[in-house]
Amino acid sequence: MTTARHRDPAHSATPPGAPRTLAEELRTRPDDGLATLLHARPDLLTPVPGDLTQLATRAGTRASVVRALERLDRFALQTAEALAVAPDPCSYGRLAALMTGEDPGPDAAETARRLPEAVAALRARALLWGADDRLRLVRTARELLSPSPTSPSPTGLGPTVAEATSGMSPGRLQSIIVAAGLP
Repeated sequence: MTTARHRDPAHSATPPGAPRTLAEELRTRPDDGLATLLHARPDLLTPVPGDLTQLATRAGTRASVVRALERLDRFALQTAEALAVAPDPCSYGRLAALMTGEDPGPDAAETARRLPEAVAALRARALLWGADDRLRLVRTARELLSPSPTSPSPTGLGPTVAEATSGMSPGRLQSIIVAAGLP
């Protein structure tokens, strides 16, 4: 379930024929795609799942998602972290913009070159599903990677400014703004 914070009104309706769940997406995968998933995430095999719905459910459990995230290379993990703070669903273009920033620096070309590989790695591990215009990070990964007021994420992104400053007095806010050198 998405929260209002992550909802993108422009992408709220699922197009006809598009998978609505990870289980539906797994049903569209060819045998070699399922084999790749099971090779990348062997914990999903024990015990052997009875069907693809059970496999999808197991792929979304906290312990399994944590193991899958731990096995990602740094760039794929950064891609997952960007998806965790992006609207759900997120377009590939928006993800690319999040990864390169609003003012792309010298690393933007390298990021653009590596992003398809990272998205493919997340898809292969069933951490990401959906078409390129509707990318969805599995809910457990989003919860693990996105910051909240009570649990700053391991991504180092921390809570939003609104969350971090809720309940602060105007005087305290002013002193923080001055200390940061902001107008």
